[in-house]
Amino acid sequence: MIDDYVAENPFPGLRPFEDEEGHLFFGREAQVDELLGRLRRRRFVAVVGTSGSGKSSLVRAGLFPALRVGTMSGAGSRWRIVAMRPGNDPIGNLALELEKGGVLGDEGDPDLRIDLAHAILERGGLGLVEIARQARLAPNENLLVVVDQFEELFRFAQLDVNGAAAFVKLLLEATAYADLPLYVVLTMRSDFLGDCAKFRDLPERINDGLFLIPRMTREQLDRAITGPVMVAEGAISPRLVNRLLNDVGDDPDQLPVLQHALMRTWEVWESDHKPKEPLDIRHYEATGGLGKALDQHAESIYAEIPEDLHDAARRVFSAITELGSDNRGIRRAVELEELRAITGANDEDLRRVVEAFRAPGRSFLMPPVSVELKDHTVVDISHESLMRVWARLDEWVKEEARSAQIYRRVALAANLHAEGHAALWRDPDLAIAEDWRAKATPTAAWAERYA
Repeated sequence: MIDDYVAENPFPGLRPFEDEEGHLFFGREAQVDELLGRLRRRRFVAVVGTSGSGKSSLVRAGLFPALRVGTMSGAGSRWRIVAMRPGNDPIGNLALELEKGGVLGDEGDPDLRIDLAHAILERGGLGLVEIARQARLAPNENLLVVVDQFEELFRFAQLDVNGAAAFVKLLLEATAYADLPLYVVLTMRSDFLGDCAKFRDLPERINDGLFLIPRMTREQLDRAITGPVMVAEGAISPRLVNRLLNDVGDDPDQLPVLQHALMRTWEVWESDHKPKEPLDIRHYEATGGLGKALDQHAESIYAEIPEDLHDAARRVFSAITELGSDNRGIRRAVELEELRAITGANDEDLRRVVEAFRAPGRSFLMPPVSVELKDHTVVDISHESLMRVWARLDEWVKEEARSAQIYRRVALAANLHAEGHAALWRDPDLAIAEDWRAKATPTAAWAERYA
């Protein structure tokens, strides 16, 4: 149905689909059914796939709505769902999200409830079980705990291996009691599977409840493209669908990039809307196509912000991304208050940068624009693929890795000198270090991240 009316853009862009966008989530129906079956049988499921394979979207926009309409056999339709990310405080973040999910009750002060839950979780491996029993779940009511971006725990383990192990034990013990309707789902990038061996019993449980996301077929991708357009009462030309399918090819990493290109194509079509005209190749090519749409969009925002904010933008994106020791690009979510300390940017400039890259139609930074930015708001890039597709960010990530490497050398040399085991630096090492300090102007908070 196409007329002068133009519906809201049905494509989320680079970010994952959310719970309330299940009506726009197409092409994964068979995978949702399989995931439901695994969860019913195992109660502990690890949703694993490559970066860009749609793990978070499958769980949030596929699994959650299916559970709430009672699709999982024998479990009913009453669910309390708690979704979290480990971040820099996995147990603390779990306690916080248990409160948000209504699991901790409604009596007394919310902050005190969170503190009490935190204490219970830290007391031992049965902490989550204890909290679930105290939640007084109604008959036929279930509790699902989702740990999204589980690979963040491996970075946290470098700082606190005991705290990471305690968090893992909470999850493993949670589903061991048949009389307690408690379920756990993890999402994790497949290139981090080997890191699970660092924790006792975790590899065995993941092997038992593994759901490795299958590659989408051409027919499934077709539904993912055309379904949202139909929901929004638009139309898309068959030749554009065919062009998109050919451009995506067999690369599963292209899914978020495809969503972004479709979002931009819809925007071009909307601005140049003609009655009864479908989305077509000319609208798609105006965005730069699958290969360039994301890079061109990010560059246009970067060029749009005042030049005196360019350095702040570089520091923001460098602070929330990381190049791992094995050259894996990793998201590194940071609270706004900490981001301010790391970048050295003033609050106004920092907010202007973040708002520019998360404005409507610009899903480069999270949280969404609907969430107010406060000191403890977590700022993150919307997807790892941004690090690979936006050429400027790719260079910033590499530059940050080089800068961290130089600083680690400086810090090591300083420690050795303080202990009487090394002499003061001379040129060329000294000149290199001084030149780096002048250009990088590191803050104390930045330095603490690396040494």
